[in-house]
Amino acid sequence: MKKGTYLIIDTSEDNADLYYRTGFFVPDPVIYIEHNGKKILVLSDLEIERGRKEATVDRVLSLTDIQKRLLADNVKRVRLLDVADMVLKDLKIKKVIVPGRFSIKYADGLRERGYTVIPRDEEPFFDERLRKTPREIGMIRDSMKETVRAMDLAIKMIASSEIRKKRLYFKGGLLTSERVKGEINAELSRKGLTASHTIVACGVHSAMPHHSGEGPIYADKPVVIDIFPRSQANGYFGDMTRTVVRGEPSPELVKMYETVLRGQKLAIGMVKAGARVRDIHSAVADYFRSRGFETAVKGGKAQGFIHSTGHGLGLEIHEPPRISLGDEVLEAGNVVTVEPGLYYEKTGGVRIEDVVVVEKNGCVNLTRYPKKLIAKI
Repeated sequence: MKKGTYLIIDTSEDNADLYYRTGFFVPDPVIYIEHNGKKILVLSDLEIERGRKEATVDRVLSLTDIQKRLLADNVKRVRLLDVADMVLKDLKIKKVIVPGRFSIKYADGLRERGYTVIPRDEEPFFDERLRKTPREIGMIRDSMKETVRAMDLAIKMIASSEIRKKRLYFKGGLLTSERVKGEINAELSRKGLTASHTIVACGVHSAMPHHSGEGPIYADKPVVIDIFPRSQANGYFGDMTRTVVRGEPSPELVKMYETVLRGQKLAIGMVKAGARVRDIHSAVADYFRSRGFETAVKGGKAQGFIHSTGHGLGLEIHEPPRISLGDEVLEAGNVVTVEPGLYYEKTGGVRIEDVVVVEKNGCVNLTRYPKKLIAKI
């Protein structure tokens, strides 16, 4: 990080950088200032006592006290911008560094008051987030354990279902994407994680990487299950994908699955500190082509290997570094997904995803779960 004064005005539930620096979940916008190595947080009466106990900052200032000072100066309506202005004046600060996603409203308002506002384009705002500590890795590992349990529940539902006229039935009722997602999300909620936009996509829906899935689950068709919950306790995500079939997959689907599985193994074998992400992604793409799986636009739809090989994981579900055609180089402590996939409208989709920790001479896989195409009890 460059030297300077850092300013964030946001909610820590939406801003991972703010939560990273404060360790304090708050749903309403707050003011955070980091100056001369000291961390300052401005909180309302609603949050101040909890913040003084929980927030990992040096000073917690009272929003109410500052508002009273402003009202005494004949400010008719006190806004967060006015509060930030007063705190910065108290600290004799005239120049701040802000995140690239910093509100234009606040940036323009500060500039109108004579401040120099410098947006930092790099993500994340605090680049230390890219290199996870052992403690952070432990929290991601815990999220992954619960993600694995939820995945096991979903696959066992599919594996133990009955096949009737090409549709799956579980415990007497039609098995649908919505039903499986409901069980996944409920199980994770019981374990203290929040799952949003869980994917259980069958057949043609599986050929669209982020289609969440809807309707009946069919026999002999691929079912892509992608679960990415966030811990309610510490904010760290898990992320995992498996593709399964109840019944008899087509020869083409079997070949696709074997190709993706080998492609993932190839990528994981290349992950280590100093590896260029483009080399990993290109190796997977080249391997898929060598197996006859081309990537192209067909019928107006992109098909084949149509996304990156992986992405960073932590307090956000998608963080740098991204394993694609960029210029990034992996560093020890990065936590990344490795999730190649193939998608064709006629056959469906296959994606397999694990989470790994980058180390000096390789990586450690945090995802402990089998990779089998055919769902069996």
